[in-house]
Amino acid sequence: MNTPPANPNALVWRLTIAAIVPQLLGAVLVQAYLLLASPMADQMRELYTRPDMVVTTVLQTCMAGMLLGLTTWCSAQGWLRRHDASGVDRPGRMIAVLLAVSLVLFVLISTGLALLQHAFYRFVVNNREWVDSAFGHYGLARALLTALPLKLCGILISILGGWLAVRIAAWSVSPVAGTGAPPYRPRHAAWIAALTLLLWQLHVGLALGGYFTTYARSPELLNYVIGYWALPALILALAAWVGLRNLPRTLGTAGFGRAIAHGTLAFWLTQLLGVGLALLVLWNMSVGQIARAAEAYSTMAVVLLFYFALVALGSYTGALLLYPRREAPPEIAPA
Repeated sequence: MNTPPANPNALVWRLTIAAIVPQLLGAVLVQAYLLLASPMADQMRELYTRPDMVVTTVLQTCMAGMLLGLTTWCSAQGWLRRHDASGVDRPGRMIAVLLAVSLVLFVLISTGLALLQHAFYRFVVNNREWVDSAFGHYGLARALLTALPLKLCGILISILGGWLAVRIAAWSVSPVAGTGAPPYRPRHAAWIAALTLLLWQLHVGLALGGYFTTYARSPELLNYVIGYWALPALILALAAWVGLRNLPRTLGTAGFGRAIAHGTLAFWLTQLLGVGLALLVLWNMSVGQIARAAEAYSTMAVVLLFYFALVALGSYTGALLLYPRREAPPEIAPA
């Protein structure tokens, strides 16, 4: 078990899985407690009869796992590359330490976020008059106030926790030179960018109240599954495909940060172009035309096709801007 793996990326993937498993297991146990043994079990079971609650809860659990997995993979790869190592002397020990640290951090982070949420909402309640006058009783500003700060804190703390778990696990072992550090290939950069775009999409979508499910016209579970699962999966595949097609074959000194910036740029460029085109179209339509278009399912199909095109354009533009092509120097003909 302590023999360094022949494939350098094998250790990285084993560490990633070891980090994700406690996260998912802990989330399942928390939900089981809320539904079966908590003082609010009856109310929670009633809430979970709603399809949107079921789908969004599962989605948030998977998002947390994806974020932690991406952080762990990049941190482990970066550590091995900095030491030019193909593995460690005791990979089993490193995985065991990472697993134990991940369990401890899950408990600490969950407790800390719960206390932070309690303190935040207590502040909102104690300063209700100021909050109502500054952000209104309803609307987008109030929704962002109640969702965005806690969401950002949760994301940053999760990233920090994943990075810290890898560093603590790395202190327990010594790097082994072997055949060199694990390779960082264009496909890695493409998938990191695509996952980053997907995480942005899902987090912003949930914060704004269901980005993809605005077309759902019935309380059926299938509508939410399509909106929260099928469409994001298509966006992930599209962004990864565009990245694989347009990234250079050699990345040079580009690292994980550039891939994350690629996904971030692609997402926000997509939003900027999408909002701009939507405002342009609405500006040239009458109220009656807008009402008829909103009732047509074909309108949503066209909107989704345009959105997929904008995602592809954003990914393509990000690849061109962040990974400039360098022409090979011309060969000098022999005299």
